[in-house]
Amino acid sequence: MAIEQANDDLAVQVAWLSYIGGFTQADIAKRLSLSRAKVHRLIAEAHQSGFVHVFIDRSPERLIRLEDQLRETFGLAQCVVVPNVEAPGAQKGNLKSVASAAARYIHGRIVSGELTSLGVSWGRSLSEIARALPRGGASNLALVSLMGSLTLQAAINPFDVIYRLSETTGGQGFFLPAPFIANSVEDKRVLMAQRSVQDALARALSVDMCCLGIGAINPEQPMFAHTMGLLSAEDMKVLAEAGAVGELVGQFLDARGQLVDNPLNQRTIGVSLDELRALDVMAVAGGAHKAPAISAVLHSGVLTRLIIDETAALAITKGLPAGA
Repeated sequence: MAIEQANDDLAVQVAWLSYIGGFTQADIAKRLSLSRAKVHRLIAEAHQSGFVHVFIDRSPERLIRLEDQLRETFGLAQCVVVPNVEAPGAQKGNLKSVASAAARYIHGRIVSGELTSLGVSWGRSLSEIARALPRGGASNLALVSLMGSLTLQAAINPFDVIYRLSETTGGQGFFLPAPFIANSVEDKRVLMAQRSVQDALARALSVDMCCLGIGAINPEQPMFAHTMGLLSAEDMKVLAEAGAVGELVGQFLDARGQLVDNPLNQRTIGVSLDELRALDVMAVAGGAHKAPAISAVLHSGVLTRLIIDETAALAITKGLPAGA
C-alpha cells in the first residue's frame, strides 16, 4: 500500500510539473532523476487515476454554427458540439471528448451550488463522465437513478453508473430497486406499487437536472449485444420491425421520436418520457452511427440540453430541411 501511495504521489508531482509548471518531459526527468519513459508513464497514470482533468472552454467556429442550428431547430436551451479527435476509421463516438464537455458543465453547476441532485440513466458515456469529473468535493450531491437498476451484467447496470459517480464525486447514490425490464406488464404493475419503488421514482422526479445516454437500436452496439443478456436477438428483431431506432431511459423510439408499439415499452421500469419533459434534461452521445438515435430523441421534445460530437452533428444537420 505504501509503495502504491508513493507511486501516486510521484504521478501527481509529475502532472503538476508538466501541466502547471510547463516543464517538458525531458526537464522533469532531469529534475526528478527519472528516465523520460518513466515520466511519460507517470503522466499516463495520472490521467488514468483521475488526477488530471482537461476542460477546453471554446469550440471552433464551424462547430458553433452547428450548435446554433441544432439549438434553434429543436428548441434547446444549450447545445455543445465537440470536435472529432478520433483516429481515421475509429467509430467510438469521441466518447472521451463528449464526456469531458459534460463533466465540465456538471462540475461547474455543482461548484456554483445550482446542482444538488442529478438524475442519471446508463451507458458508456455516463461511465466516462464519472472518470472525467474531478474527484471529491460534492458530498451534498444526490445521484439518482431514473430507471430500473437491476440487469444481468454489471457492465451495463444503471446501478453501476450511480456507484461510479458517487465514488468519484463523493455524493450519495440512490438507485431504483427494480429490474430494468419486468417479465410482464402485470409484474411491472406489482413492482410499481412497492413503496420503495414509489419513493425512488418520487426522488427521481425532483432532481435539478438529468444526464442521459442515448442507445442506438443496433445489435453491434455494446449495450444491446445479445451476449449481454439484456435483449434477445428476437427482441432486437421485433424492435427493428416496429421502427425503433433509439433508446432513452429504457424507452424505445422511432425516427419521429414517438414510442414504438412494442411490449418492451410497457414493461420497462423508470421515469416516463412525459415525466422527463417536465425536467431539465441533458443527453450525452456521439458518433455518426448514433445519429438516427440522437435525432429521434431530439424529435421527442424531451431534451433541453445536448452534448454530442462533430460527426453526429454533421449527420443530423445533413438530414434537416434547408434553412432549418
